[in-house]
Amino acid sequence: MNKKAQGGLVTAFISILVAVIVGVGVAIPVIKDTITNASLTGTTKTIVDLLPLMIGLVLFVAIAGLITISR
Repeated sequence: MNKKAQGGLVTAFISILVAVIVGVGVAIPVIKDTITNASLTGTTKTIVDLLPLMIGLVLFVAIAGLITISR
């Protein structure tokens, strides 16, 4: 791998790391708190309850993609 590719990989890794910290540390708790305080019921609540899970899955796929690129 050349230095330019390594620099791009490091930049991508740092970006994903920041996204994970912000996503797990800020976004997911804020969304969970908002969902708890909202007066949702039925199907709407079921769908909205899945948002933190989807954010987690997106972060997981981003990390998996970064690992795949580095190989």
